[in-house]
Amino acid sequence: MSTTIGDDLPQDKVQVSRRSLAKRALVLAATTGAGGYGIFWDTETIVSTHHRVVVPNLASPCTVVQISDLHRSWCVSSSFIDRCIAAANRHRPDIVLLTGDFITAHTSFMPSCARAIQQLHAPLGSYAVLGNHDYASDNWLGAPIIKAALRNVGVEVLVNSSVMLRNGLRLVGVDDYATGEPDTEKAFGKVRQRDAVLCMTHNPLEFDVLRGYNVTTLAGHTHGGQIDLPIITDLVLDKRSKYLRGWFHSQHWPGKMYVSRGLGVLGIPVRVNALPEIAVFHLTPS
Repeated sequence: MSTTIGDDLPQDKVQVSRRSLAKRALVLAATTGAGGYGIFWDTETIVSTHHRVVVPNLASPCTVVQISDLHRSWCVSSSFIDRCIAAANRHRPDIVLLTGDFITAHTSFMPSCARAIQQLHAPLGSYAVLGNHDYASDNWLGAPIIKAALRNVGVEVLVNSSVMLRNGLRLVGVDDYATGEPDTEKAFGKVRQRDAVLCMTHNPLEFDVLRGYNVTTLAGHTHGGQIDLPIITDLVLDKRSKYLRGWFHSQHWPGKMYVSRGLGVLGIPVRVNALPEIAVFHLTPS
């Protein structure tokens, strides 16, 4: 069973600029005065959320850090990516999982993103899946470049495949729901009944299939709404808001999923009620 502890506790914060604070104050004044709905505007503050996950057959406890949706682009600077990686390292993870969308549109931004990722410290390794923007980059030609850049800095990319880690945890990666070719049967093909398993994918809509597996899945993609406002979020995100952020579990299915708010932004440098997030999972044996 998966439960959260200290969810949304701001433990790692990046210093907020005066400009960011001014923007936040303006939006707060405008929106709260108009509709009484509290708004938190911020693209700079990185919040760490902590979650305890019980994993059947796990031999010993370990710490997993999830990094999602870095979106290196014109509006997500290399210095911000550096700060994200530094924040992740402060949790001393055993494993780092990167759940896609490393860039937004152009692979010219990937080298600086990869240089930052190279600074990750995780004794059991760093692993990734690709997101829809990775596949669509460079007019749908960028995915091989992104995969190569990640592998060159020691990150193993899992495409409908799994890997057994030194601590006995089997990590499964399922391809992107919208732009990849997700194949859960292939991804779980080497999983045995007594394996300790953790799964990752980019788009949480894949959970409609993955909920049938008795594992915890980590996903991203939604940015937690990025601009999370009543009615507007549902209109913009359409069915994606079905799994917007946080934990999901159906009483009729064994699987569970956590959707990270991610770190970068898409399109415009704005986040409202959806702070950048590094999710930290404390895996414990059952």
